Amino acid sequence: MTEDHGKLRISNADRDEAIAQLQAALDEGRIDLGEFDERSVAAYNAKTNAELDLIFEDLPGGRPKVGEVVPAEDAPAPAAPPARRGNLIRRIPALQGLITVGLITTGVWFATWVGSGEPTYFWPIWPILGLGIATVLQVVNMGGGDDDDEDDDGERRRRDRSHRHGHDGGHHGRSSH
Repeated sequence: MTEDHGKLRISNADRDEAIAQLQAALDEGRIDLGEFDERSVAAYNAKTNAELDLIFEDLPGGRPKVGEVVPAEDAPAPAAPPARRGNLIRRIPALQGLITVGLITTGVWFATWVGSGEPTYFWPIWPILGLGIATVLQVVNMGGGDDDDEDDDGERRRRDRSHRHGHDGGHHGRSSH
């Protein structure tokens, strides 16, 4: 079957899987960007399993079977995904900065007030105001449509990879004859 397997023509799904495996090898540092580009072009131009197998000869495990490889960036999510509700400070990083800087600067201001014996100008308002604006912008930009971020990211990576290699939708720019 291995001889017959090499002669079989490959599908677009096979090419996509090969590109995903090459991306994983690039992410792991097994190949450099130039090699990734060369091998990607070869994957897009491959017609048979044997041609596609050659691209992975020097990589550990050889060419994966469809569904076998999970690239580093598409690794499965942890068993318990973080809750959508709950710890607001962790979900909004700018809020954490606002609280931290606000507490520190107000503490310094308070210490100088106590040390001098009279209230001074409340200068911490300026960093608090600046970070407050950043926090509001972050909250506004987070709104709506977060549920399919993973799908959008995967689709965006496929489009970027396709455009980077000069392909616009198809896997190869030639006719099927």
